Amino acid sequence: MDKLREHVGSDGQPTKAGVKRLSADAALTTAELRDFVRSLKGRSPQEVMGIVSSSALAQAVIGSTIGSVVLIGVLTIGPYVWYGPPKAKVAKPTAAAEPEPTKAEASKTATASDTPSEEDVKKASKAMGLDETKMADPKKNPLDTFDNLLDKVK
Repeated sequence: MDKLREHVGSDGQPTKAGVKRLSADAALTTAELRDFVRSLKGRSPQEVMGIVSSSALAQAVIGSTIGSVVLIGVLTIGPYVWYGPPKAKVAKPTAAAEPEPTKAEASKTATASDTPSEEDVKKASKAMGLDETKMADPKKNPLDTFDNLLDKVK
């Protein structure tokens, strides 16, 4: 942007010095392009496009892939080779840690861990209303009063 301002005066019109400098810069750019095109003569299209250097890129990608696989293998299998498989630590229970349960506590835990009886399942389903079928009013959309759905739950 500053280079453009050098060629333009305060009124927005190009200055005489700016036009001369712009034409000189354009001539230099043209000369550089001509030199570049001359340097391309005698080369194959593959050399010009840089395909020759892409083989080095392919070698680098293959080398880094192999290196990554080796590194991952060493870091995952290496600890097993050097230290062996992890040993499980077994905690020995101490006699003072857990007092012996009384007969009442033992019977409570035994019944609590058992599966519920058929009668308990029926009582629970009746209390939750699982054995009932309720018919909805087909003319009323329950989502219209969505804000009030949870007001009754306490």
